[in-house]
Amino acid sequence: MPAIVSANLPNIYWLAGIWIFGGLIALIGALCFAELTTTYPDAGGDYGYLKRSYHRRVGFAFSWAAFWVIRPGNIGAMSLIFGEFAVQVFPGSLPDLFYAIASVVCMSSLNMIGVTFGKTTQNVLTVAKVVGILVIVAAAFFIWNDSPADGAETGTETAVEATQSTEVTDVSQNVVDSQNDSEVTSESVGSIWSSFWLAMVFVMFTFGGWNDIAFVASEVKDRKRNLLRALVIGTACVSLIYLLVNFALVYGMGFERMSELGANWKNPTSVLVEERMGARGNLFFATLVCVSCLGAINAMIFTSPRIYCATAADYPGLGWLTGSRRESGWWRTMLLQAIITTVFICTFASKEGIETITAATAPYFWLFLALTVVGLMICRVKFSGQFSGYRVPLYPITPLLFVSVCAFMGYQSWVFMVQKQLGWQALFIGLWVAVGIGLSFFMVHRPEDSGPSAD
Repeated sequence: MPAIVSANLPNIYWLAGIWIFGGLIALIGALCFAELTTTYPDAGGDYGYLKRSYHRRVGFAFSWAAFWVIRPGNIGAMSLIFGEFAVQVFPGSLPDLFYAIASVVCMSSLNMIGVTFGKTTQNVLTVAKVVGILVIVAAAFFIWNDSPADGAETGTETAVEATQSTEVTDVSQNVVDSQNDSEVTSESVGSIWSSFWLAMVFVMFTFGGWNDIAFVASEVKDRKRNLLRALVIGTACVSLIYLLVNFALVYGMGFERMSELGANWKNPTSVLVEERMGARGNLFFATLVCVSCLGAINAMIFTSPRIYCATAADYPGLGWLTGSRRESGWWRTMLLQAIITTVFICTFASKEGIETITAATAPYFWLFLALTVVGLMICRVKFSGQFSGYRVPLYPITPLLFVSVCAFMGYQSWVFMVQKQLGWQALFIGLWVAVGIGLSFFMVHRPEDSGPSAD
């Protein structure tokens, strides 16, 4: 994502600012979820919060959208990235589409074996990818000598010339044009801000995943302490790592060249590693990306069944999804989700597929994330005086700020889809989400719980 983000920004200061801003927004969201998870450790995470604060139909709509759109879309995007780099690890073997599908099938199969196996796999992949990322950052600052600098400048000129003959998005082109203008106009300033918010869609996608802890909140030991620590410390560490990666890329090749690579759908880290560390370095980086993607895919597959099983517990007609007891039927939800994800992968398997699938699913992700945080404020009113968990600081400013950003992220995602002439696809996905809301009116449900505690 760093190259795609930089392609929509005018200079390095904007690049640093957008990643810092994205980290702060993710941290604010994590603080809001810390209050939700420590006060309401509901099974199903967002599903339980939405059902509690609004109505059971809102919770069902989230579960439906998560099953058909949000989770398969996010898993599909990561699997497409995995396939792109897997062909570099195993050159001349099989197409990237095969590896993308295989990653979903393999990770789903591992999690079907059991929760413990899936958790161990996640821990190993997480440690491996963080160590690998830090190795690349260290290489950027300490291994590369000064001699490639001239080559980087030449590469920049070549990339600029190549970009001039390449069709890029209107938003990206407006940013490039504004850089060439000697006089800053109100239109150029507006274009930069428009590009900034479009870039934020991909920044926040990169930060995505911190809220998944809500799905396993009811299973965490010593919730009041460990959930807050996991959300805050984890988000802060990830923000620092992302900043280090971006600084390393700018240091190694320059902002201009990185942004031009992004406009041409090329990965800057892969290019930089290959130029400075040779074929072995590129193989190491490709392997690291594959490991990182597998970690993200496994995490989403590992947490997703909690949403669907919590929903099935409230709707007897969905009992076939979970079986007779907890966890016994999780393999069914994982299998169905793998099938839907495969459809997403095949549908969006193109040069711009990763960016498109991210934007196509983002509106629904941000919509329900915003509703969940608004639900926090609703629960403060409905269950006033019954709180026993963590309290988000600077309330209600912090939740309102986060909700505002969520709303704008969803809007920018829709704008991007229209610019890409994918309006019909976006409309179809929206109608299918609406079908789920309609179904909730006809499905038999069990009585809702009352009160703030779900223990």
